[in-house]
Amino acid sequence: MIRLAWRNLQRNKARTWLTAGGIGFAVLLVSFAMSLQSGSYEIMIDSATRYFTGHGQVSTDAYIKQPRFARTIANAESLQAALEAIDGLTVFPRVQAFGVVSKGEKSLGGMILGVDFAAERQQLDVYNNVIAGQIPAALDQALIGAAMARNIGAALGDEIVVLGSGKQGSVAAAVFIVAGIVETGQVELDRSLIFAPFASVADAFYLADEAHMLVLMLNDLSRLDEIVAKVEAQLPEPLGVQTWQQLMPLIEQSIELDKAGGYLFFSLLLILVTFAVVNTFVMVLFERTREFGLFMALGMRPWQVIGQVQFEALLLSLLGVLLGLGLAYPLLAYLTSVGIPLDQVGGEEVSRQMQMGSMSRIYPKATWPSMTTAPLVLIVGTQLAALISTVRVQGIRPVTALRAE
Repeated sequence: MIRLAWRNLQRNKARTWLTAGGIGFAVLLVSFAMSLQSGSYEIMIDSATRYFTGHGQVSTDAYIKQPRFARTIANAESLQAALEAIDGLTVFPRVQAFGVVSKGEKSLGGMILGVDFAAERQQLDVYNNVIAGQIPAALDQALIGAAMARNIGAALGDEIVVLGSGKQGSVAAAVFIVAGIVETGQVELDRSLIFAPFASVADAFYLADEAHMLVLMLNDLSRLDEIVAKVEAQLPEPLGVQTWQQLMPLIEQSIELDKAGGYLFFSLLLILVTFAVVNTFVMVLFERTREFGLFMALGMRPWQVIGQVQFEALLLSLLGVLLGLGLAYPLLAYLTSVGIPLDQVGGEEVSRQMQMGSMSRIYPKATWPSMTTAPLVLIVGTQLAALISTVRVQGIRPVTALRAE
C-alpha cells in the first residue's frame, strides 16, 4: 500500500512537493514562533521578578489584603532560616515604612524600605541602576531615588532625616548619609523611595525580630509550584504566600493576551494550508475519476477507494511534517545556544522602560507543545481535507467514470 500510495503521489511531482513544502513551511513557522514565544515569556518573567519584586513574597494574610505597618511577621529571623533550608530557595527580609524625608528646609513624603543589601544585590537587578555613588555599606547609609534627591536637594554625602510613626504609635527617627542615587525608571518610586539597611530601619521603627515580608528567590523558576507548596507547609498562621502572578498580574495578563494573538495567527495559517491541501485533492479526484471507476468496476468498495486516498494524504502530510521538523530542530538548537540579539531593534531600551533589567537577547525554548502542535493539527487537517475532497467518490458510477476522458 505504501508503494502504491507513493507512486500515486509521484504522478505529479511538482504538485506533491509544493504541497509538502507548504505543510513543512507551516510546521517550521509555527514551531519556531511558539518556541520564540516560550523563550521570550521565560525571559520576561525572570527579568521582571529579578528586578525588584522577587518570585514570591511571604507576609501575613492581613498585610496581603491591606498593607499596614503593624501587620508584621513575628520571629522573622528563625522563619527565614527555616525557609532557606528548602533546596533551591533564597530568602531575604524587608521592612516597609512611610514617613517624612528631610534635607535642610526641604521635606518630602517617602517610603522607607529596609533591605539586606548584601543578599539583594546578588539577586535583584534594581541595584544595577545606581547612577551615582554606591550601594550602602554601613548602617547609617542609604540609597535614594533620583527624583527625591532632586526634589529635596540631596547629593552624595549629605545627611537626610527620616521621621515616621513606629510600632504602637511611637515616634521613629533616623539619620542617614546618602551613599548612592538610584534611577528605577518608575517615576513614583524614584520620587519617594529610600533603600536603607534592614537593621537600621527595624531599630528606628521599633521592630524586634519582625519583618513585613520575606522575599523568595528561586534558582529554577519552573519549580515554583513545588517550592511554594514546601514554603506553605512551613508557615504558621496567619502567614501566606503571594507568587509573582499575584504580585504582578499585568505581566501574566500581557502574556495571556500575546498567547491569544499568537494562537489566532497560527490557526489562520494552518487553515490556509488545509485549504491548499483540499484544493490538491480535489484536483487529484478529477484527474483520477477514470481510475477510481476502474477500481470500483473490479469490485472495490467506495470506502476502499477513499481509504487509499486517505493513506496518500497521510503519507503527504508526514512528508511535509518531516521536512518542517527537519529544518526547525537544527535552527532552534542553534538559536537556543546563541540567542537572538535585540540591541539592534531596541530590546535593551524596551526592557529598561518596562523595569525588567537588561534583556539583550531572546533564547527560543523548544517545548513539547511548540514542536507537536503544528504537526498534529496538519496531519489531522490533511486527513479531513482528503475526506472532504473524496466525498464525491460515493457518487461515482463505474460505467460513467470509465467513459470519462
